[in-house]
Amino acid sequence: MNRIGYKWWVHLRLMKDPVLRASLPRTVLYSPETFRQMLARHKSLILKPSGGSQGVGVILITGREDGSRIAQIHKEVRVFRDTPSLTAWADAINKRSETRYLIQQCIPLARLGGKLFTIRTITQRKPGRPWVLTGWVAKTAGPGHFITNSRSGGGVHYVEQALSQSNVRRPSESVLKDLRNLTMQAAQILGKWEPRQPVIGFDLGVDTNGHVWMIEANPEPGFGAFRRLDPNMYRRIIQF
Repeated sequence: MNRIGYKWWVHLRLMKDPVLRASLPRTVLYSPETFRQMLARHKSLILKPSGGSQGVGVILITGREDGSRIAQIHKEVRVFRDTPSLTAWADAINKRSETRYLIQQCIPLARLGGKLFTIRTITQRKPGRPWVLTGWVAKTAGPGHFITNSRSGGGVHYVEQALSQSNVRRPSESVLKDLRNLTMQAAQILGKWEPRQPVIGFDLGVDTNGHVWMIEANPEPGFGAFRRLDPNMYRRIIQF
């Protein structure tokens, strides 16, 4: 049986906090039964390995008006006419995976220039010192992709500009405050679990109403987006 990766344990710990709980997409461990339940509850889902990174193995499931569903991996799309055939396909993928898959409610992300975007935040700390938010960057998905990273051909933007130019209807100042507060709250919770962890990256989404969602945390985040956007911000993170 494939093992359960760190993303599941991180989710469980964050779910214990009442503030963060309201910002976590509904997430369950994959099984054929939980998959069918989530399909009945949500029009769109994300499947992802519980130990994965860089968007590898992530699948978008979207329902259509005729009752069929689309499964998208990167730009490849498959159509399933019924739930049993989709479940059998997803089950085979889960069984081949090194770590067990998660099923996550797909957040209707806001768009920047017509492209989906998420926000990566970086928190760091030195021994015996509090967490510091050392950088954040907005990342857009590439053409035809739903994952917001460089591998999809996506772009990078300053968070403040991305929010002000996006279709988010809430004032940017309020969204920025929530991004900061949720990031710091999550870092403090996970930092107690791993007292020697010096850095945690967070991927957050914002819907068109301005609600901030904590999509996932990463104990070994990449800094490439910061290097592409702002060398000074990148140096601040690297030299912290």
